[in-house]
Parts: sequence; structure tokens; C-alpha cells
Amino acid sequence: MIALLATGFVALAAVVWWHWSRAMRLRRFASRYEREREYAQQLPPVSVVVSAHNDADCLQRFLPSLLEQDYPADFEVVVVDDGSCDTSADALSALVAQYGNLRVTFIPDDTRALSRKKLSIMVGIKAAKHDIVLTTCANCRPDSPQWLQLMMRNFTPDTDVVLGFSHIDADADRGIGRRYRAFDAASCGCQWLNAAVKGNPYRGDGNNLAYRKHCFFDRNGFASSLDLRWGEDDVFVSEIATGANTRVEIDPDAMVTVEHDDAVLAHRRLKLRRDFTARRLPRLPFAVQGLMSVLAYAGVACVAAAVALDWTNVVTDAVAAAVVVAAAVAVMPAVGRCCRLLGLRRLRLMAPVMVLWRPLVDIAYMLRATRDHDSNYTSITD
Repeated sequence: MIALLATGFVALAAVVWWHWSRAMRLRRFASRYEREREYAQQLPPVSVVVSAHNDADCLQRFLPSLLEQDYPADFEVVVVDDGSCDTSADALSALVAQYGNLRVTFIPDDTRALSRKKLSIMVGIKAAKHDIVLTTCANCRPDSPQWLQLMMRNFTPDTDVVLGFSHIDADADRGIGRRYRAFDAASCGCQWLNAAVKGNPYRGDGNNLAYRKHCFFDRNGFASSLDLRWGEDDVFVSEIATGANTRVEIDPDAMVTVEHDDAVLAHRRLKLRRDFTARRLPRLPFAVQGLMSVLAYAGVACVAAAVALDWTNVVTDAVAAAVVVAAAVAVMPAVGRCCRLLGLRRLRLMAPVMVLWRPLVDIAYMLRATRDHDSNYTSITD
């Protein structure tokens, strides 16, 4: 009994430590390291590239917040209208007449390409007049008028890539499973942001991602991911980003909020796509994530086994309960800090449950991705 309880304690303690180490690393970065590092002495000109497809309503509501950014240097917003068949053209025409820093280009609806999203970004980057581009989407709104300043302040002479973060509006996601979606977003975000903070960037957020144009053209754009329907941003960042040329910006005012008509469907699609694209990214972060999931289940299993084998022993029952309760109580504030830093819904008492639930959902998504394997690839007739 002692061996089982001790094993369970060690396994659960490792999981708690791992969650706390990720949360504290991001917190230290946001509260101390970010203030101590050197920023650009002069903000550079920048082109914000916005991909839009049937987003007339979002363009009318969110585009002004991009065009009216409090940015002292020259900046433009380039909207790529990807074959919209709604009233996007009318909305853009009205905005062009109102804002001198708005430019619009388009992709005809009958254009055939390996991936329309890749084509949109490529067209926007080629149309951009400035050396630095910041990519986002029409359904994204900056969380602050200082968004552009905070992202661009990181472009020192040695910086080629700046990784920002986007999050779904927590108040807009009221469906069943909203706490799981918040936990999943926090876990995924903490994973790749911690890697970037440690100097090993491998993933980016296409809704809030900035880089120099020469990085795009030196790598022939998205050439290495042309066979993928999505995930080009992740693959691209893993190719161009290094610890020396990449910075992370997670100031709350530097984030963008993403609005979806159906948050459940949007999360499901994003998770399927990222899980599949992960096969082309460095394996270590995902292996560590998997190991922690195994340890969480192993810890609970060992404690449960001890109780099952000696359930009449009050001491065994008390120690087992103490181990589980202590682990649950300890992991809650760690997960809460990650959610708070990334602007996500706070989970409170649900955090321990999500730690055990997420691996099961991940397995289900992996099985589904395997079943729908071919749908992740493009074809000439796409």
C-alpha cells in the first residue's frame, strides 16, 4: 500500500509541478523579462494583412479598430477579399472612402489554388508596401488601440519574427463544453508559448503573427506546406523562427479576440487541423505533454488501487484522499494563471477534471484525424 501511495504521490506531484512551471515561466516573462528587455528605438512601418471571406459584418465592425490604431509610424491595412459572395465589396468600398490607409485586393471566386488561405496571405504580402507584415483575419479585433505598437516594439535589428496570441471571446462562448475549450486553448497556448520563451519556437498564431517579408520570400512562401489544406502558419514558423530571431508578445493589450458564429465548431476545426499539422513540427513538446497525461492517470490509478486493495484501512483511505485532494487544489491556481495570462475563461474547480478529460478528447481527435486522413491534404482540383 505504501508503495502504491508513494508512486501515486510522486506521479501527481510531477504533473502539478509541470503545470506550475509553465504558468510561472509565462508569468515571469510577462511581469519581468518583458519589461527588462530592449525594444526598438523607433517603431517601423508595417503592413497589416487581413484575410477575409464572406465577412461583411466583421469588416464593418472590426476593421475600423485596425485602421484607427494608435501608431505613430506609417502603417497600412491590406484586406484580401477571398472570393466573397456577400456584401463584403460594398463594405470595403465604404471603408476605403473613409480611411486613407486601407488598401483592398481580391481573389476571384473561381480561382483554383492548392489552398485559398495560403493564396490570400501570399497575395496580401506581395501587395504590402512595407518590409514588415502582420497577418490576421477579418473576424479578429484588437484588444487595444495599442495592439500595433506593442507588437511592433519588438522589431529590433535582430528580430525577424514576433509571435502574438489570439483568443476566442469567453463571453461569447456559452455552449456546453466551454470550460473544456478554455482549458484546451490554455494548454495548447502555454505549450508553444513556453517553448518560444525558452528559445525554441515552433508554432505561431496566424491571427496575430508578424515577420519580415524577406523571411517569407527566402523560404518560397508556403512551398513546404502546399500539400496541406491548413496549418501553413505553424509549419512556416517552425522553419523560420529561432531563439535568436524571434520574440514573444503576450501583453494583454497586444492580443486579438476572435469572433465565431459557432465557437464549438470553430474549436473543433482548429483542433483537428492543429493536431494533424503537429506531425510536421518538433516532437519533444508533444511528447512531454503526453508523458504528463500518462503520469496523471498513473497517479490516480495507483491511489485508487491502494484504496481498492485495502479499503477497510482508514489510514490508507485518508492518505489516498489527501494525495488526490492536494493535487487537485494545487493544480487549480496554476491552470488559472495560464488562463488569466492568455485572456481565457477561468476554470476554478473544473481545472483538475479538465486535466484528466483532455487526454481522452485528444485520443478521440487523433482517431478521427486518422480516419479523415486524406481530407487534410490538398489536390490539384481544390
